[in-house]
Amino acid sequence: MTIVGAMVRVEETQHNAAWQAFAQMPGVTPFALDDATRLGLVIETESLDDAYRLLSEDVRDAPGVLSVYPAYAHFDTGS
Repeated sequence: MTIVGAMVRVEETQHNAAWQAFAQMPGVTPFALDDATRLGLVIETESLDDAYRLLSEDVRDAPGVLSVYPAYAHFDTGS
């Protein structure tokens, strides 16, 4: 299991659309940050590769996304 925390900068006018898109992604939980141009995400996936794909493709392609900043990662090394 991999858990990643990220901050996403979004266009203020697209905040709600981005939130809804993230909420529909499997393993992604959005949460509010301090203003309408930022959202926090908790991403839970089976592997670090899956988390990377979600961040670099699905999250980045959501409506209004300007940038994605991973801030935390925890992953099981299998040992």
